[in-house]
Amino acid sequence: MGTLSFIAVGPDGRVALADEAAAELFACPAHELVDRPLADLLSPPDHTGETPTTTFRRPDGTVFTATVTRGTATTTAGPCTTLALRTGASVGAAQSWSAAIVRSARDAIIGESLEGQVTSWNAAAEQLYGYTADEMRGRAMAELYPPETAGEEADILRRISAGESVQVYEAQRIHRDGHRMTVELSVSPVTDADGRIVGAARVSRDVTARHRGEAKFRWLLDATALPIIGVDVDGVIQLANSEAERIFGYAADELEGQPVEVLLPVNVRERHARHRGIYVTDPRMRRMGEGLQLAARRKNGTEFPAEISLASIETDQGLLVAATVHDISARLGQEAEHQRLENELQRSQRLDSLGQLAGGVAHDFNNVLAIISTHASILEEDLEETAGPALDGAREAVAQVLAAAERGARLTRQLLAFGRREIVRPQVFDLNDVVRDVQRMLTGTLGANIVLTADLAMRPAAVSADPGRIEQVLVNLAVNARDAMPAGGSLSVHTDHTVLGAMDAALHGLDRGPYVRLRVADTGTGMTPEVAERAFEPFFSTKAADGQGTGLGLASVYGIVSQAGGTIGLDSAPGVGTTMTILLPAADAAIPAPGEAPGTEPRAGFGTILLVDDERDLRASIETILTRAGYTVISAASGAEAVDLAATYSGRLDLLLTDITMPGLSGREVADQVRALYPAVAVLYMSGFAQRLLTSKGTIDPEVTLIEKPFNRRDLLAAIDEVLRLPV
Repeated sequence: MGTLSFIAVGPDGRVALADEAAAELFACPAHELVDRPLADLLSPPDHTGETPTTTFRRPDGTVFTATVTRGTATTTAGPCTTLALRTGASVGAAQSWSAAIVRSARDAIIGESLEGQVTSWNAAAEQLYGYTADEMRGRAMAELYPPETAGEEADILRRISAGESVQVYEAQRIHRDGHRMTVELSVSPVTDADGRIVGAARVSRDVTARHRGEAKFRWLLDATALPIIGVDVDGVIQLANSEAERIFGYAADELEGQPVEVLLPVNVRERHARHRGIYVTDPRMRRMGEGLQLAARRKNGTEFPAEISLASIETDQGLLVAATVHDISARLGQEAEHQRLENELQRSQRLDSLGQLAGGVAHDFNNVLAIISTHASILEEDLEETAGPALDGAREAVAQVLAAAERGARLTRQLLAFGRREIVRPQVFDLNDVVRDVQRMLTGTLGANIVLTADLAMRPAAVSADPGRIEQVLVNLAVNARDAMPAGGSLSVHTDHTVLGAMDAALHGLDRGPYVRLRVADTGTGMTPEVAERAFEPFFSTKAADGQGTGLGLASVYGIVSQAGGTIGLDSAPGVGTTMTILLPAADAAIPAPGEAPGTEPRAGFGTILLVDDERDLRASIETILTRAGYTVISAASGAEAVDLAATYSGRLDLLLTDITMPGLSGREVADQVRALYPAVAVLYMSGFAQRLLTSKGTIDPEVTLIEKPFNRRDLLAAIDEVLRLPV
């Protein structure tokens, strides 16, 4: 009696199982047969036919012949082809062994005739479909099909009869209790000893639960707001949720099977592949590229900044890495905007601090300049009354002193303008008119190689500000532009109207509403970001330290615009040029028609003046000027002393000439108390820093008259004459 041995061959053509008899027949341990290609055991290697005497080759090179009977079975390795090798008449034993495999298989194995009747039905089939073997033998297999798939059975039998095998696929079947279930099945031909096809063998398993789990898993994936990509250890995309489809622009079936690097910028793909290999050696949950700026790539080639988190899970198909991709474009934009606003706030606070410092310096410096100017103007008057060429040098020296004092006064005015502490007398005017005036003034003075153009709004650009100060803004910007274009270029001025909504207004730190926009653009050398950041700071200048610039031009522009209730922005780049954009609130009132104030005859230089100033030297020089002009002067060193003198004075007071900022009583408080005693007295304020007279908008009341320090003799006498001519 011959020997009988068995091996099972998997779908890949390799040995999946071998019994001890097969190990003895091939003269090697059973585990050495497992995973060998069947072709290596055949002689010749390409001979795979089922004949009564198939020749096999052992690992040691020797050969033997055996009769082979082929069948099918499902093992832990999946659906397999069983080969029974007989070296003698052992058919019964082979059939018994094959039957045992069928009975003990975990998958439903069903035999079927070519006419579609069930011929065999194992225990797993009973459990899967709910019918016993006795109930199903002889019945049509098509009874388990849903009505809409009745034609499927005929197609399967046709293919089996032709010698084909139906590979693994999924189908709907009906359980005995009537519910539908999803099964995964394959169908193979069954042959007799002569090789004729006599039936079909079906192997099936219930995958309904798996489908239900997959559906829940897919629902969960699609419900999340973040794109998720599933990648295997080889970097191949196995799944993608709906959010990943949306953000990357691919359909899921387009992504599945693609290398994950298709979703990355081209320049990092090779590096990512190396890092992916490192990750799978320690697949812990963690953030990818910690501390680095990562990017992802859409189907259309555009890229976006991303944060990517990795997690892994073991599946039947091996390790699966889930990459959660978060598009952080909006967050980075918000962070950049927050940083810009933070920088703008710090810059504004820094400029405000500098403005307070500038105002204090200007006040003290103006007092010093006033002393110099008034004493020099007294000396100038004396020299004018003294004839002779011998004093020409002295006259020239006095003129130089007065000119230097005026230069110092211009500097302090710029400091006060930057600090928004300059005294302004706003009026409603058409900004277009000021632009035209400045254009006429600058034409021919900027240089022949600079083209100045103006594009003005069609309707009047009415604003409420000090037109002289706005003119100064335009001149300063034009001079700066000229200096930035040493080889020539173009300078354009543009006005138009705009309305700021809530968001834009908040962005500029302004109230919402209508505004007039003024743009001054040049084609000069431009500024670096570092220079642009400090452009409006006082005394900051990129010009050579040879007296060409004080660093107060743009600082005063900033202060004038801010004091007018507007804002100024700067857009510049090296080699491109600079654009200054100014927003000024549009005025509600109509623009007054041009006209001249009615003239009055000047009064003679006589009357009594109560002079109040805490600066002794300045008070002395003013007293000299007024006395020489014919006025009677009563001097006081403080506000309290002035009130006492007024209370005890028995004559007529024509004018109160008082400093504003003094220790104790301010000039405004002195004026109120003196007017209570002398209602008809005129008041002229003096100050180098008139903060206490300014309204909340930085302007001065129309009824208030003021002479700004420093002043000279002529300025002072002209101001007094004008005040005394005004009706009380």
